[in-house]
Amino acid sequence: MKSKTYLSINEKKIEVDTEKSILENALLHKIKINHSCGQMGTCGTCRVEVLNFDEQIIQNLLAPRNEIENEMANDRGFNDNERLSCQTYPVADLKIKTSDHS
Repeated sequence: MKSKTYLSINEKKIEVDTEKSILENALLHKIKINHSCGQMGTCGTCRVEVLNFDEQIIQNLLAPRNEIENEMANDRGFNDNERLSCQTYPVADLKIKTSDHS
């Protein structure tokens, strides 16, 4: 039996489908994350900050950046804990904050 995976977005906890991106999961649960490029990874507006980021365990929490996200991260100078929610798939429980949430 597959274990459940959870995502906390701006402190709202949801159960996620690990086959869907963070953005797709958020939208399914009616949680707003800014996005404007049709989930192509070209605008950067869906950038989120991973709050439970730790260098030692990051590989267990997130899939590695794909080529599209890696290019955007390099171009825009993302910190290691900043990800594009349209390109990132949760593989374990995550806590994130959107750029429009203080």
